[in-house]
Amino acid sequence: MATLKEQILQQITEEEQKLGRKIVLRRYLAEINPHLVQAQGAAAQALREENPLDPHMLAAVNLAAALATRVPLCIKNNLRAAQNAGLSTEQIGAIMAQTQFMTGTAVLSASLEGLEALLGPLD
Repeated sequence: MATLKEQILQQITEEEQKLGRKIVLRRYLAEINPHLVQAQGAAAQALREENPLDPHMLAAVNLAAALATRVPLCIKNNLRAAQNAGLSTEQIGAIMAQTQFMTGTAVLSASLEGLEALLGPLD
């Protein structure tokens, strides 16, 4: 009987063959802690089964999150997923602009709190 690690690595290999590319991070995590990968898979499955968002909306949310976290591989994968879900170039551009605006506003807000901590209230 295969170990959990071997089972997960086999699943990853099958996914890689379908995608036509390596799944580097999950493969690395499976080598280190297969239980973590198993738990992430279970969480992802639960979200897919119980998600009230349609694929179009879910792709938009995922793209915005990828852009906000600034992880290049996540951005690339979620851009592709957004296109595959049917988002138009204009919608993707709007998501990019909105995410930039919201993350910029958050940085500004955090900066103002820091200034108030140094200089006192600005009233």
